[in-house]
Amino acid sequence: MEAASVSLQKSDLETIAAYLCSTCKNKNTEAEAYCKNCNSCFCGKCVNLHNQLFQDHPSYGPEEMEKWPVAMATQEFLENCEVHKGKKLELFCEDHSALCCNTCVLLSHR
Repeated sequence: MEAASVSLQKSDLETIAAYLCSTCKNKNTEAEAYCKNCNSCFCGKCVNLHNQLFQDHPSYGPEEMEKWPVAMATQEFLENCEVHKGKKLELFCEDHSALCCNTCVLLSHR
């Protein structure tokens, strides 16, 4: 088995989920920012109001998508081994076309 390091690309995670503004839910307005303190996504108009009211709340734009909740959960899911909980997927088995943790490589791959 040939093993190579694997790293997830931010752009891959960005395409996984679409976010809607928490305040404008019924209008299906696409979110442009996320506030971790409020645990809410906001469109451009709403994030401006939010930032005026809550100046001490950091908000994250699309360039920091990895800090948004689904992206964080998705990245964690994609990086962790399903078989060996708590182990990171760090290697790629070319024979099986599979991402593997170190334990998988020792037990199931040559």
